Amino acid sequence: MSEFAEELRNLVDGLAAAGDTDGLWEGLVELGLPRIGIAEDKGGSGGRLDDLLVVVEALAGHGVGVPLIEAATADWVLAHARPLDGEQATVFLLDTAANGNSGTVTAELSAVPWARQSTRLVLCARDVAPVVVDLRHPSVTVLPGENVAGEPRDTVFLTDTPLLHLDGAPRHDAIRARIALLWSAAVLGAAHGAYRLTRTYVAERRQFGAPLLDIPAVSGNLARMRVQLVQADAALALAREPARHSTGVEIARLTTATAATEIARLAHQLHGAMGVTAEYPLHHLTRRLWAWRDAVASERHWAESLGRSAAAAGESGVWTRITPSTSTHSKD
Repeated sequence: MSEFAEELRNLVDGLAAAGDTDGLWEGLVELGLPRIGIAEDKGGSGGRLDDLLVVVEALAGHGVGVPLIEAATADWVLAHARPLDGEQATVFLLDTAANGNSGTVTAELSAVPWARQSTRLVLCARDVAPVVVDLRHPSVTVLPGENVAGEPRDTVFLTDTPLLHLDGAPRHDAIRARIALLWSAAVLGAAHGAYRLTRTYVAERRQFGAPLLDIPAVSGNLARMRVQLVQADAALALAREPARHSTGVEIARLTTATAATEIARLAHQLHGAMGVTAEYPLHHLTRRLWAWRDAVASERHWAESLGRSAAAAGESGVWTRITPSTSTHSKD
């Protein structure tokens, strides 16, 4: 865990508590938070990926949607090839390279995150270096779209659009793993937010002269939510270890996706009709849990990938991959 974790959480909590959703992203950018984990001489804010994970998780706990993960990842890729400027970028993963020649690209891209708000798009396909295109170019058309949380997921049409190869930048698998790890942190943050809101509600809401929490079925479901969080916390802690990064990320992505489904279900069950009212904040968290749990790939995809890894590693290999290293144990 980052040594600056508490300070970063307090900073994000203060920004989110101000209630200015429209100005939140501008505030994050002004403070350089999306560029944490990028060297200062490349235009970044310094720090480590662990620091960025703290920011992502803390922000998600407030149920707000900003292009933090996409912009941070796009900038991380771009910074490997050239110094960063003040333009906002987003990133999109492709299984195969888009059609085009060495200098242009033609493609129809669905559900590109925050395209309408960005000026650059980093495209990452397997077996080739990433490329970047200017979303303001006349050959680019952006049609607005949204995910279930109401966040921009736009369709982008590229027609012989000029591109720039980012030689020296990370390749598809490394970029994909980084995004998946960041989304695991986001889902975990939103899940913690939904749990905190639900715990407060059942403790304060009274029925027949006693808090709802005194009802065994209610306290039991709250405990189930807590169990999901403990499992997801442990999975994300494992994924932070570089030595088992790939497998750890898959475990974290699968575990947080499972937790998202169960926690959203139980949160709404315990809130009843209150949970679906527009004025009450629960839906801001649960809609993001539903939208984010399958970001990058589906829960089933991660499960199948882990199954293949386990079969290839054998019994001892699986044990090594799923248990924390001795360096993470307390000295006490």
